[in-house]
Amino acid sequence: MKLIIFFKILIFFVSIGSTTAQIDFVNTESELAFHCDVMANAAENRHRIVAMEKFNKHFYQALAEKGSFLYPFDSLKWISKKITEDKSFRIFTWEVKVAEGEVQYFGVLQTANDKIFIFKDQFKNAEGLAEEEFSHENWLGAVYYNLMEIKPAKGEKYYLLFGVNRWNRYENVKLVDVLFFTKEGIPYFGKPVFKRTEKDKSVVVSNRLVFKYAADGIMTVNYNPGMEMIVFDNLIVKMSRIPGQGETLVPDGSYVGYVWENDIWNRIDKIATEVMDEAPRPQPILDKRKGKKIFGN
Repeated sequence: MKLIIFFKILIFFVSIGSTTAQIDFVNTESELAFHCDVMANAAENRHRIVAMEKFNKHFYQALAEKGSFLYPFDSLKWISKKITEDKSFRIFTWEVKVAEGEVQYFGVLQTANDKIFIFKDQFKNAEGLAEEEFSHENWLGAVYYNLMEIKPAKGEKYYLLFGVNRWNRYENVKLVDVLFFTKEGIPYFGKPVFKRTEKDKSVVVSNRLVFKYAADGIMTVNYNPGMEMIVFDNLIVKMSRIPGQGETLVPDGSYVGYVWENDIWNRIDKIATEVMDEAPRPQPILDKRKGKKIFGN
């Protein structure tokens, strides 16, 4: 009888402990959501910086907790969260405007077995952007808006990361980076998978795609599943409308692409577009009928 009572008490405290852990994640997320909102939307730089420091510290600590991978953190609306289809890892990225024309970038990769890799932004100090390989400690900072898994016929799978960086007050950067893992499970960025010339020219391969364009322009860079290719705006040199900027790159209305062939992304210099005389519309259901009587006989 005493043994039964002992096990009931033990089960009670175990259940209390598991409930408390879950409540801790909820409470932690609530606090994080407050700091996240302030660091994204506060009017003064000093308020955003203080909130950023608190958010980063507590968020990294939360992700380091065992079992945190299963917690969604859905209320953190001002950061990007991308997770693979097989749920093997997820990436959080975010930006904070710390001064006029100065934005800092942060990121963390968390694996399903609760390992975390904190990204350290070294974008502005990096060289050889198209050719170099970077670790999570000299990361090209960006907020990722798309993640794609690629499975070559030969070689290990990797992931394409589509991101944006507000470079300065005059220019933004969009990039398509390549994420892969070593045999030890360490993440790295950059892989020679982009052929930068047309098929009949000399082969020049780069580790990533990087596009710098006018801050007041709108450039699209993403994978188009219907066309089965990476599609982006073609950029041309033009005088900026921002005072003091001078010449910059802006979209000209045409598109360039990369199509997946033979385990490499081949550049298509010009994607064919069809110009229509009028907007498309559904075929009128009565056009081919004889004696069109709307209300019947």
